[in-house]
Amino acid sequence: MAVQEVLKALGSWEIKLRPNTPRDVLDALDYFGHAAIIPGRLDPQQYGDNLLTAARYVGVLRTRTIGDDGRTTAPQDDLSIGGVGMAMWLGDEDNKGAVYENAVVAASATFADTINMLLPASGAYPVTVGTVYPVAGQYTGRHQYETPREAITYVCDTMSTTSVPVSWRVNGNGTLDVGPDSSLFVTNPTCVITTKAAGEDMALRALPGSIDVTRDVEDYSTRVVLLAEGEGSSIATGSADISPATPYKDIHGNPLKLTRLVSESDTATANASVRAQLALAQFTSTRNQLSLSTSDYDVHGTFQVGDRVWVYDPDSGLVDTTTEIVFRGQRINPIKLQVTEANWAVTDQYTVAYRTGDGRWIDLTQYVEWETDATSTVTVGDFSRQLTSTSSEPVGSRPNADTSIPGVPTLIEPFVGSAYLDARGFTRARVVLAWNAPNNTDGSTVLDGDHYEIRYAVDTDMIYPASWASVAQIRWADMQIWRQPFAAPNARWQTMIAGWDTTTAQLQDLSPGIGYDVQIRAVDKAGNFGAWSGTTTFVASTDNIPPSTPAAPSVAGSRIAVQITHQLGKTSGGTFNLESDLDHLEIHVSYEPTFTPDATTLKGKAPASAGMIQAQIPVVFTVQVEETSARYVRVVAVDRTGNKSGPSDAATATALLIDDAHISDLTVSKVTAGTINADWIVGARIKTADTGPRVELSSAGLQAYNAGGVQTVNVASADGSVTITGTLKSGPTGRRVEINPTAVPEIRFYSNDGNSFAYINGWDNTHTAASATSIQMTTAKNASDVFSTVSMDETGTLHGRYKYDATDDLYYATGGHIATDDPGVRAAWHSGKGGHYGGSFYAREDIAEFGWFGTDTSKWNSLTCSNDGWTRLNGKFSTSAWAVGFATIAATANTPSSVTITGLNVQGDSFYCFAQARTTVPGTVILGVGTSGANSGGVTLWLTRTSNGSTNVDFMIIGWV
Repeated sequence: MAVQEVLKALGSWEIKLRPNTPRDVLDALDYFGHAAIIPGRLDPQQYGDNLLTAARYVGVLRTRTIGDDGRTTAPQDDLSIGGVGMAMWLGDEDNKGAVYENAVVAASATFADTINMLLPASGAYPVTVGTVYPVAGQYTGRHQYETPREAITYVCDTMSTTSVPVSWRVNGNGTLDVGPDSSLFVTNPTCVITTKAAGEDMALRALPGSIDVTRDVEDYSTRVVLLAEGEGSSIATGSADISPATPYKDIHGNPLKLTRLVSESDTATANASVRAQLALAQFTSTRNQLSLSTSDYDVHGTFQVGDRVWVYDPDSGLVDTTTEIVFRGQRINPIKLQVTEANWAVTDQYTVAYRTGDGRWIDLTQYVEWETDATSTVTVGDFSRQLTSTSSEPVGSRPNADTSIPGVPTLIEPFVGSAYLDARGFTRARVVLAWNAPNNTDGSTVLDGDHYEIRYAVDTDMIYPASWASVAQIRWADMQIWRQPFAAPNARWQTMIAGWDTTTAQLQDLSPGIGYDVQIRAVDKAGNFGAWSGTTTFVASTDNIPPSTPAAPSVAGSRIAVQITHQLGKTSGGTFNLESDLDHLEIHVSYEPTFTPDATTLKGKAPASAGMIQAQIPVVFTVQVEETSARYVRVVAVDRTGNKSGPSDAATATALLIDDAHISDLTVSKVTAGTINADWIVGARIKTADTGPRVELSSAGLQAYNAGGVQTVNVASADGSVTITGTLKSGPTGRRVEINPTAVPEIRFYSNDGNSFAYINGWDNTHTAASATSIQMTTAKNASDVFSTVSMDETGTLHGRYKYDATDDLYYATGGHIATDDPGVRAAWHSGKGGHYGGSFYAREDIAEFGWFGTDTSKWNSLTCSNDGWTRLNGKFSTSAWAVGFATIAATANTPSSVTITGLNVQGDSFYCFAQARTTVPGTVILGVGTSGANSGGVTLWLTRTSNGSTNVDFMIIGWV
């Protein structure tokens, strides 16, 4: 079980699982999922896809092993999963992957543009572009029937130089970083691999362990001849010679001569020499391979695959006298080499997690058989031989036999163009290009034509009108080019492709009135590019499309002005749907309803823009027109180029006595008639009259007076207190409350019939020597003298009274003072009709009793509380409590399933419970439902049904004391 990382290659990984790994976990480990190995212990459910960037390694699952290791009697106890690195998504070892079936052609493209063409953002590729670091130079090439890994490696190798090597890597989250090695890897080493002195220094670390060094010249070459596109005598070639001269001699003392032939039929002629020099650079020195076996299992913090490290071993000849560093006080001369391979163990210091195809994370940490041999192997220098392919393209037959080059197409002028409105309502321009098909440069007919490439850009040499009126709609991208008058002409071309079977093409989304440069060239099916045509300059059609006729405005008139409101809608209907290149609205006013707008009727221009249309902000504009008769208003829409719409329908406005829209300031000395509807009046005092009945509003509050000038209502503004003389009612009739209905201070509570009422009023205390006033609460029915009353004097003593109703033989009786030893309280005592029944409440300092009896007067029920703390009950006492609810039971077919309900808190000594099941699933039969273990805390419900699923069960629990 180990992880093998290889620079720009697939590598491999394998993780052994424990025999007790659950079946559902094994079933979830599907092919082409991803295993992540993260330092430390983390919860995959919590961190989710963040683990893809935090992991030390992310691999693609391609192998599952379920077998028997033969060491135990347990079956299928040999479990493991494995696969390769993330580079597989660019193309695997058999060159399977997202093969380019349609040619990807780059013509003098930048490095970034080339990478984006090979991995477009359309989502068709499993790897997306991450960070593309800048690389100098331009690339021309054609890629078809190869994987992105082959194509991107080819581009990186082609654009590499000796001083600036270019490489790529696929990150754990499926993104591609590509650019110079200095941007992707550590090129200033922080690690020394040496057998002389292992340990730590201030800025360097030396790994302990054993070193194996292999050096050979099996691939050594002094010259490379690269066979590029073409066949036979038409093969394009490139060559490169070793420099400086080789130090090795043959048997006769002559300089060693070893020429290597490299066949790359897909390489364009322009790239042949660069590819030859690149191939030679791989074989001009000895092949160095240093393998370090170290007990330091975690070298991840020291370096990663692709980083540079210092290597120093004088005994093996790994010394560079031009380099000198100080390590632990000793000066050494190491060689700087690249880490190309690392083989490390997965120990119990890691978290292992698996990501399914639908993005779910499974923690495998508890099921992993950890590696016990914590030995890491690092390969520095060149790849291990078993990792490289010895096969090469044969030099014999050549796939590309077509060396004919298409000639230059001839553009036919003048071009046909027009203006149009785009989907956002802006005016754009289009132009139709036409050209004549060319012959090959040798005069032969083009029989294998594939397509035409057309490129165009804003003409930066054209002199534009100073007014800018014709370029008001130029796009931001065009503006960026226009603002660079000193840049190289046509530095930012836009390109389109036209099929070989056509000789016309339409350029869309051009800025009206702007000059453009255009060129065209032909490309055949073999990837041969013809030369670009000369630059042809044309001016896109100017904006000649007027805005739609606007709808009639809304107007409000006064004797001095007219206010116009417009919803920026078309006369055909809708609001805020005028064209987006709108600039303003012309406001025309006249006294004729069918007038034609002209310079004499123009009263103002109201700004209106695409921003107002998008934000749905109406136009509100006021024009000064001093008149009292009817006026008619029409609006005309004008776009940024000056095109005018037809006039809207007329809207009329008649001046009122005062501006009906708004008045910002008004000063008057007297208002003698009419009605004021406003919230802007501010005055020292507002009153309905000077004398007699009136209402006044002032800073002191609100006051009302009667005919005699006496104040009857006062609402004080200082503290909110209210004083009212007279009756205060909550309603005129029916159920209501009245305060002070008579001269005596009194509150009455009327019932629904509007006649019966109870009341609270003051009364004279006749139970004491003092003639103090107390509170009396009385109920009454109409005018009868049947009442009940309770009163309290100023000493806090509660008094009672009673009244006898001879009709019903009913005594209303209370007696005594609660604070004395007088008899307690007796109430509602029937002694005649319907038998004897009633009740009483008795209270004094040492005892309190509440008692009652029914028609059988021999059975007296009472509850007595004495001052000794005892509560005594005469008669029978019982109580009951209950609770209802429902619970959901997830059932297994034909198997009793249960759920326990807790926290009901039903009071009682004994309990009874019953349950009823309900289901809406067709075909489901409830075989049984019931309860068990009912108690004050809760109950257990059980259910059996004929199918799997959930059923709601209603229950009721009753408790008795």
